[in-house]
Amino acid sequence: MDVELAIRWAKAAVVCAVTVWEVVQLTRRPKDVPLRILVTGLVLLSITATIGIRTPLLDPIQDFFGSSWIHITNACWMSMAYCWAVYFLLVNDELSKALRKRKALIELGVLVTAIVVMVVVKEISIDGIQRPARNPARFHDWERTAWYVSVGGYGLFAWFLGAFRAMAMRRKLTNPWARAAFWIVVIGAVAMAIGVDAVTLTRQLVRQFDTSFDPDWLTQTYSIGQLGGQFVLALGLALAPLAAIAAGLRTRYERRQRARYTERMLPLWRTLTTEFPYVALGGEHDFDRVSTEITDGLSELARDCPRPDGDPGDPRVAADAIAAGLTRRADRRQARDGGQWAGDDLDTREPPYPRLEPDFPGWRDRAEWMAKVADDLRTRGVIGEDEYESAAPG
Repeated sequence: MDVELAIRWAKAAVVCAVTVWEVVQLTRRPKDVPLRILVTGLVLLSITATIGIRTPLLDPIQDFFGSSWIHITNACWMSMAYCWAVYFLLVNDELSKALRKRKALIELGVLVTAIVVMVVVKEISIDGIQRPARNPARFHDWERTAWYVSVGGYGLFAWFLGAFRAMAMRRKLTNPWARAAFWIVVIGAVAMAIGVDAVTLTRQLVRQFDTSFDPDWLTQTYSIGQLGGQFVLALGLALAPLAAIAAGLRTRYERRQRARYTERMLPLWRTLTTEFPYVALGGEHDFDRVSTEITDGLSELARDCPRPDGDPGDPRVAADAIAAGLTRRADRRQARDGGQWAGDDLDTREPPYPRLEPDFPGWRDRAEWMAKVADDLRTRGVIGEDEYESAAPG
């Protein structure tokens, strides 16, 4: 197997895999009209990417359809370009639904007209749209011009119309994976339009005046545009489901991390919400609730704490101040009413209070700090060992 054939099979495999992925998504959202158009276009892309491979394995399929084979492949290509253009029309919610539907139907009429012209012209043509070099006496025939304009002209129009509409939507993409997939897909589509349709139209236009015109560089450009464009387009399309899978895995990983941090933070949370029950928000003991209530509890406790002896970003330094504040409150409770708590003393510290919790760039740094503070306080005996061992996130 040569390199080009291997690339074609790899491209076809990627396109078919992406198509299966999007079909599954459509079964979950069957009423999503833009997704229906996208899936239709991907199915057509899968067909053209697979049956276009020159291999004896696919010869029986071509033999079965006979002379209609060229109509099938060209119709798939033109319909795929239509789906590309209409998809970006339908997802543009800045236009009214009625306007989008009307434009989609008008463009469908243009597609049907182009396909009809393609089929009829070839059937009525005496030489079956042969190359001018093979029939120089008839190279000025209108059939050839109509046939190539209907096939290549429509494809070039639809591909670039879709690219223009896609560029208008790019500002709405904020996810870096989505933006990367967007640019790769657009580049692939434009490469196919130029390599296939523009090259074909250029070559046939010049052949109207020079029947021997057939430079190698145009043939190479056609192959590069067709193969390279489809391959780049396949990579861009594959990036979307890969990004979804990666995001799902990352979400699960972060959920597990948050659960582990929450378990380590629960002893500190229980202590602070016991000292200051009014900071409790209620609900499940998830990470957001526990971390928020720890922050509120530390803000309340700060008036009873000495100023941290060092950087409070160091969990040990912060634990020193927190332990002192909790000890002070415990001593006051024991000194009043036989150890029964009856509220704060009137001589508690006035603002500004010491800052116990620093600012952190992300949730993971904040959670790590809280967990280490809780671990340090547990080691000192400020937080009970048995309470930590029995705690579990809700």
